[in-house]
Parts: sequence; structure tokens; C-alpha cells
Amino acid sequence: MRLTHVLLLATIAMATVIPREATQETDVPGALWRTDVFPALRQGPPIAGLGPFMLIGAWELHSHQQQFGNFSALGMRADGSMVALSDRSAVLFLSRPDRPGPWHAHSKELRAPLARPDLNWGDGESLIILPHSDDLLMIDEGTPEIFEFTPKLRIVGKRVILALSEWSPNQGPEASALLADGRTVMLQEGYTSLFTRTDHGGFIFKGLPRTGESPRRFRLVMPPGYRPTELARLGDGRLLLLGRKFTLGGFRSLIALVDPATIRPGATVTPHVLAHITDPRVRDNYEGMTVTREPDGTSAVWLISDSNDMVWLQRTLLLKLRFAPDRI
Repeated sequence: MRLTHVLLLATIAMATVIPREATQETDVPGALWRTDVFPALRQGPPIAGLGPFMLIGAWELHSHQQQFGNFSALGMRADGSMVALSDRSAVLFLSRPDRPGPWHAHSKELRAPLARPDLNWGDGESLIILPHSDDLLMIDEGTPEIFEFTPKLRIVGKRVILALSEWSPNQGPEASALLADGRTVMLQEGYTSLFTRTDHGGFIFKGLPRTGESPRRFRLVMPPGYRPTELARLGDGRLLLLGRKFTLGGFRSLIALVDPATIRPGATVTPHVLAHITDPRVRDNYEGMTVTREPDGTSAVWLISDSNDMVWLQRTLLLKLRFAPDRI
């Protein structure tokens, strides 16, 4: 989601501050590199509010490339590498920074037919990585078209979902997930009414979205002011929901739990909030999230932030949070 310029002055007052005493690493000098900010964070007080999660990694990603940043979705491929989608429909491929060995990252800008008629780029907000093929479903705001790409970003299909046109062009399908039972769920970033700051629309598809399909609907109730920005499926089928709120004091984020059995046509779904991210050292506009299974039997939640083209104020942060699924 692109924040309007009206928010710029307010954002100046709340720029996130993370100590920079860290090592920078790169595999392509001048293109993409990272800064490990976790050692500096460990020197300060513990980060409160994370509930069952523990911060175990934090990196700031950098690039001089024009299409870099503004990441609104995050996914994990079968080989363990990550994919991030920006709201300019550029794709970032990167290896996990928590693993030994050289770190690799490269980005590619997606051209037409994703471009919206009124812009020079798309507005990619949601990403589904298909099992067995690693094909990518790119879901943009402001268009009813969903494109499928191969892992090498060759277009192999298009799905036209007219119902997506019911949502605001700049507050449309912000979060989506493929459920364990085969259904696909999408969440609206915008509010369903001008008189509420809690209710958001949701679509349910019987499987992967199909051209001409009319999805079933449900209502998502978030804490006041929070908007859904990402969904990620746990190994047991439950969903983690990422939410974000903008205030004059800075961004606030939450992670909540959703039982997929509650997602039914006509239902009202109220997530169970597990954690808040409010510490000024790590808070930012987190819009991407994915889950990995770790070798020790625990799981990890990865979050990536949307820098909103304001790199002097906001950063592209990648966080790793460890947790035990059986304890939530």
C-alpha cells in the first residue's frame, strides 16, 4: 500500500532508529547488500511485547537500484530461498541471511501486462507461491487480473476475478493465503465502511482463484486502526495474520492467530492477537510475512517492511522471530 504524501510530514517525526554498528555483506557490489543490525540490538534492553515470539535475527537490506524497496509480500520457495514482491511489482529473490556461506540477492522488475493504465508500474501487494511448482501468483491492487509466473518470471497464466474490482484501487487485496484444505483466502486492506476502523472484507475461493469465479465472503474484525497486511500458514494449518497501524507516533504492527475453520461464508472472524511490535528500534511498516520450519523443531516468522520510497526515513528491514507452534 502506498502512503499518500499527506503522511510524509507526520512520518518525519517518527523515523525508526536502529543502531548501525554492524557488518555489511554483499555478493554484487553496488547492487544489493545487507547490514546485520541484530548485534547492536542485543546490546540494548530486550524487545518487549513479542509474546510467544523471540527476535533472533534482524537485517537491513540496501540497494541503489531504483526498483528496490516497498516490499509488500514475502514467501519461501521449496529450496529455502525467499521471494519478496514490491508494490511496484518488482520481485526480489534472496537467500536466507541466517545461513552460512555467501549471501545472494537479485531483483527483477515485472513489466506489462501487470502495469495499471494510470501508472508506469503495477501495485503488487500479495503473493502466493504454489506448492510443487514454485509458480508465483502475483495479486495487484486496482486490477481484477491475477497473473501466474514461473520461478523465472515467465507468464504462464492469467485469472480474472471481477469481484476484486469492488475493493478500492489503493486498499484492495493486501493479504492472501492458500489454506491446507485447498481454499484460497484474500483480505481487503480498506475498511468496509466509513464508520468503522475495524471491519475488513474477505473472499473465499473453493481452490485457486479461477477466471469468472464469484468468491464467497466473510468479515474480518481487526483491533481499531489496524489493517491486515499478510497471511502465512503454519505447519498445522492455522494462519498467522500480520497487521499494521499508522499513527503520528510511528508504525505499529501486530501478529495474530486465525483458526481456518472459522473462515466460512458469512462468518465474522476475529483474530487472536499474540504479539505487538512497538519498540522504536524495530518498528516499521511491516507488510510481508512467511513461516519456516527450523532444524531444532521450532518455527520462525520472517517479516519484511515496506519503505514507501522514503529511504531517508524508513528502511527495508528483515526480521526473524522464533517460536514454538505448539505453544500458541
